[in-house]
Amino acid sequence: MTRFGYFSMWVPIILTALGVILVITLRWFSYKERMALIAQGLTPQQKKSAEEKGKLLLAAGLILGLVGLAITIGLMTIGVGPWLLIGLLPLFIGLALVLAALVLRPEKAKADPKTKEEAPTPQPVAWSQEAVVTEDEQEAESEVEVIEDVEEEEKQEEDLPF
Repeated sequence: MTRFGYFSMWVPIILTALGVILVITLRWFSYKERMALIAQGLTPQQKKSAEEKGKLLLAAGLILGLVGLAITIGLMTIGVGPWLLIGLLPLFIGLALVLAALVLRPEKAKADPKTKEEAPTPQPVAWSQEAVVTEDEQEAESEVEVIEDVEEEEKQEEDLPF
């Protein structure tokens, strides 16, 4: 084997190993983030809804399909041959992802024309001038009230003759 023969043999192995290391590292960081949220008393983000998954699937399909189209167009300049598979595979995988996102999309509730019930109109909400008080402000107010009560008691004690 020539010098490039050994190099071309090790490149896929090195790239695969780097990909595995990347996946493990990302999983480890997401685990640490989740444990930190739990330690702070927060609830970790719940699993994504079907609608969010569909949007991600659609976005991934569009990106992969358009990258495959760009590679295919670029390789068409060389001519028609088996090298076009490099661009056609991601193009059709992307199209399959877009199709899967459209097929798996959750159905929207359709209005029945027979019942023709109108949706209730939202009632206006009355606005008030009351201030929103936070817990810190409530604690500070209660401390001020306690201090005022203590001062009043001291004044009353001073007024006593004995």
